Amino acid sequence: MSLDQKIQLSVIVLLTGLVVVFIVLIFLTYVIKGYGRVLSGLQTNSDDKKKTSAPLAAAPVQLLSVQAGIPEETVAVISAAVYALYGASAGRVTGIRRSSQPSRSAWGMAGLLENTRPF
Repeated sequence: MSLDQKIQLSVIVLLTGLVVVFIVLIFLTYVIKGYGRVLSGLQTNSDDKKKTSAPLAAAPVQLLSVQAGIPEETVAVISAAVYALYGASAGRVTGIRRSSQPSRSAWGMAGLLENTRPF
C-alpha cells in the first residue's frame, strides 16, 4: 500500500467516524426531547386530575406577627424573598422581628464575613 492510499484510507475512516458520531448525537437529541415531552404530558395529565378531584378549601387567615417599627414594605420584601428562595414548600412567614445586636464590633464582623465568604 502506498502512502497516498494510506492517507486516503485514513481520511475516509475519519470522515465516516465523524458522520456516524454526529448522526447518533442528533438521534439521541430527538429521543431525549421526545422523552421529555412524554413526561411533561403525563405530569400535566396527573396535575389536571389532582385539580379536578380535590375541592378547593378556603385557607385560614393567619396574622403575621411583626415587631413595631418595621415598615409594611419591608415585610412584603422579606415575604417575597422567602417565597422566591423556598417556593411554596416554605409554608408561610409567621413573624418578623429585628435581630439582636451582635456581640462583636463592626470590624470583627467584617473580618468574619470576609474570611467565611464562599468561593
